[in-house]
Amino acid sequence: RILHGAGVAGASPQFQAAGPAVEMAPRRSRVKKNGVYLSPLPQGWMEPDVKVLAGPYGNVTKVTMTTLSDGARGALIDYSSEAAAAAALGNLNGLSLVGARLSCAMQEELEPERPLLRFVLFLDELMASPQYTAAAHAARSSAVPRLDDREVFVSELPRGSRTEEGARTYLSGFGEVTEVFTILDPQLKATGKAYARFRSHMDALKAIRGIQAASGGQERASWSESERALAGVSGPYGLEVLRRISSDGARLHEIRQAAQLGALTLGGPGTGAAPTAGSSAEAGHVHFVIKAEHPNHVEHCRALLAAELAKVHEAYAKEVRGSLVLRGFPASWSEKGLKFVFAPFGGLASVALEEERPKQGESGAAVRVGYIKLRNEGAMEKAVSNLHQTKVGDGDLVEECVVACQHWHLRGWSDGSTLVGVFIDELVEGSRRPLDNQPGAEDRELFVQNLPLSDMNRQQLQEYFEGFGEVEDLHLITKNFSEEPTGDGYVRFKSHRDAVRCIEALTPSIPAQADPTDLTGSWSESERVLQRKANCYRFNLIAELVGADGSGLQRIKADAKLKGIWVMAESLQQKDRHAPPLSGRQLQIVGRVADEAHAKGFKEILQRTLESMHGKISSRIEKRRRKAEAAAAADKTDGAAAAGVAPRSSAPAAGAQAPAWSAAVGS
Repeated sequence: RILHGAGVAGASPQFQAAGPAVEMAPRRSRVKKNGVYLSPLPQGWMEPDVKVLAGPYGNVTKVTMTTLSDGARGALIDYSSEAAAAAALGNLNGLSLVGARLSCAMQEELEPERPLLRFVLFLDELMASPQYTAAAHAARSSAVPRLDDREVFVSELPRGSRTEEGARTYLSGFGEVTEVFTILDPQLKATGKAYARFRSHMDALKAIRGIQAASGGQERASWSESERALAGVSGPYGLEVLRRISSDGARLHEIRQAAQLGALTLGGPGTGAAPTAGSSAEAGHVHFVIKAEHPNHVEHCRALLAAELAKVHEAYAKEVRGSLVLRGFPASWSEKGLKFVFAPFGGLASVALEEERPKQGESGAAVRVGYIKLRNEGAMEKAVSNLHQTKVGDGDLVEECVVACQHWHLRGWSDGSTLVGVFIDELVEGSRRPLDNQPGAEDRELFVQNLPLSDMNRQQLQEYFEGFGEVEDLHLITKNFSEEPTGDGYVRFKSHRDAVRCIEALTPSIPAQADPTDLTGSWSESERVLQRKANCYRFNLIAELVGADGSGLQRIKADAKLKGIWVMAESLQQKDRHAPPLSGRQLQIVGRVADEAHAKGFKEILQRTLESMHGKISSRIEKRRRKAEAAAAADKTDGAAAAGVAPRSSAPAAGAQAPAWSAAVGS
């Protein structure tokens, strides 16, 4: 086929280049149905000769003589009808002329000019597509945000708040807003969608909860998928989201072809894309720049991209959540090497390898990360204990190296540090409390252990405790690294009397014969601590724990090698805006540990601290008891003197023995 108007000597250009304001789609070639190309022609032939040869098949409207690179002559012949061109093709192709065999082919021409429309599709908009599956939505919901995530995507602003200024005013009602970017459609009209960055994680969380509450529970605000994707392996998914979607550009190329797009590029910070014609705020969020001839092509592209994002979220649930995270192993390690390392722990159920790339502005090579799931989940603790910061490999089949092995942490920060929360009742056993630990008249909360969670769900547990009286709150404590229930929790009754009935039922009549797995209960130490000096100890444990000007907490922070520490409860006002979200209303000490190995030491330090405080309480209770006995003895002496009875001498008469009570008081 010969392209009419391109690369043929003597042909004139078919169009002028478009101006800078309008971008035109690349012009594709198509068959020119009323034109044929005939060659090679005898030397010296001119247009009249060609018309005589081509005329019998129809009305010839135009003949253009051409000379090919090898010097052969040819002619572009236009007919007035497609039927005439088809007849010429059938009769002239292969015809012998002056000792040469003619070749006749249909001409090709460039399609008419078509303007390309520019569309910008943000990553967070993909989740509204039908191709984003329910399974992917569930997986995304299970990914707990990093505790330094601060960006929120709002899918539907109130109608009066869809300008940038209006959105900022509306969102500032939930917390301090530092940046707002409202999304516009191709006609530059407000879509009602926006990104908002808050001063702190807690402010962003308040906004999400507040917007959902105001919309009757509909998910009109969520954590920014753009922020999560840009965090890469450090983010809540532990995956290089953008690399998985784009396959380093290969998958985007496939999508561009499938959706018949003029162009498809990935934009946003750290994506490596050149700045586009959009605003600077647009460039601050992950987006796709689409150039298409028709909006239908854009919708096709959206569906394909949404399916890719769904795959990433489903991969998180399948490969990352609940896994062991292995770092520090060399590139020479294959799955075979990982099988060798984890063989002593029951073998592998699955392995997923990911490359952690340097963050924007950082240099260095990518680091390999392995997500390991064991066949025997019960061996995970042993694997972490034995492998973390340990030299592994045989030096032959498996290269030796020192690896880091930790649990996948649901609650943590993007720098790899993780949150460890310890409820105060997890630190104390009933026998370690002060001897005089009778409950106060206002005590209504119990700490319960060995909850039968394998046999009862939360609703059934609630109904069980309601058998003793009205329950105000039931809180199940979860593990720090997996959020699975520990089997311990708190139950708060509406009245002290109901709590007494419950604890009597949970207290074995013969403690020595009790089964250690039986459901047990004790009075909540959290409740007592939060009562301050009004508790049955008449001792402010919070003031003792925190210390003057926070010195107590700073000492714990230094000893436990923490990056942060907070004392938290629903009734305590939290002044630190960067504190993590509260988990339960009861008192808990929360630490930010740089390494999972520090978590055990943190809990041990808290244990010793609480034992010391309980020792002080016992000492003060004893002093109060002695003081009360002394006061009672003094009152008795004063009463006897008032009645005219001579007081008994504290010194015995000559030769008499001192009474026992006197010796006791003087001891």
